[in-house]
Amino acid sequence: MSRALDDLSSAMKPRVFEVLARLTERGVVVAVVSTGRSIEEHQKNLAAGTSWTALSKHLPRALRIPNLSTADQDYQKSDAIDLCPYETWLSNGPNKLSWDAGHPAWKILGEIGESVGLRWGGRWANTPDWGHLELPTPLIGGPA
Repeated sequence: MSRALDDLSSAMKPRVFEVLARLTERGVVVAVVSTGRSIEEHQKNLAAGTSWTALSKHLPRALRIPNLSTADQDYQKSDAIDLCPYETWLSNGPNKLSWDAGHPAWKILGEIGESVGLRWGGRWANTPDWGHLELPTPLIGGPA
């Protein structure tokens, strides 16, 4: 699993930079939990019940978008990021993060993410994913 911002697509990366800057302005410190995943990592997440969709936007575009050219600059890039409040990273470690829905950081994260055109997993009805932000569509060819 990657936590590298360079693994984000050219449409996703500037939005994430904007989110991180605005979170900083609001005094919300976050850790990057995940950007890209391999298919093997994703299969493990599906089996463990920590992912619910076969075509996660954490996977490279090459695995999600039919007929995508290998010449596309974002061929191996992802369109999603998972963030969490840094204090939970410090207190619990990377393998025991707290996804408590009542943490005030989630509302701020969602508000800022949506303001820059990202879909926030906190709005998902059946299984909210509080720290998840993704592009609503692949946006091939750059930002919308």
